[in-house]
Amino acid sequence: MTRNFLPRPIPEAELVNLLDLARRAPSAGFSQGVHFLLLTGEELARFWVTSGGAEWYGAGPHRMLDAPALVIPLADPTAYTKRYSEADKIEHGLDKADQWVVPFWITDAAMAVQNLLLLAEERGLGALYFGFGGTVEAALAEVGVPAHVLQVGGVLLGYRAPDDVPSGSAVTRPRRAVGDVVHRSEEHTSELQSHSFISYA
Repeated sequence: MTRNFLPRPIPEAELVNLLDLARRAPSAGFSQGVHFLLLTGEELARFWVTSGGAEWYGAGPHRMLDAPALVIPLADPTAYTKRYSEADKIEHGLDKADQWVVPFWITDAAMAVQNLLLLAEERGLGALYFGFGGTVEAALAEVGVPAHVLQVGGVLLGYRAPDDVPSGSAVTRPRRAVGDVVHRSEEHTSELQSHSFISYA
């Protein structure tokens, strides 16, 4: 993850191409309810002020605000409930959002974000996926995002500054061993029970 960017714009055509490729992620029922809000230039500067990000991120040690582009992945649940109300899907009983055990609109958005991060790395760009705080909902409403559409964090894109170095939790905490995250089925029950699982309670 890049946290120090150069204030150098990325050509519009390249940004659109990145997002065109990133959106080609799996989509439940091919509902295609994932959208990208792309902010650059004055729109991005205004968003940072409205959302409180200018104050929050500007006070930190990194140069996140120098990134020339911000992509906000958006997930529209109604695209999925509408799709699963159609004749070939209605039997699944997923025509209402609260009937989904896993909200695939979030899952699909996350997969599109992963595509975007990999594409940015492949093209030599810096990228940072992060979560919003503060008054981001008001800032999104100001740019026309409907209230029922969910934001799924943000992705900063730009050119990595020469002094950018790996930082954050990934450099202070060890990566878990593969044996701690890959588990087998019933014939390995005793082995599975010996592993410590993260509790989300």
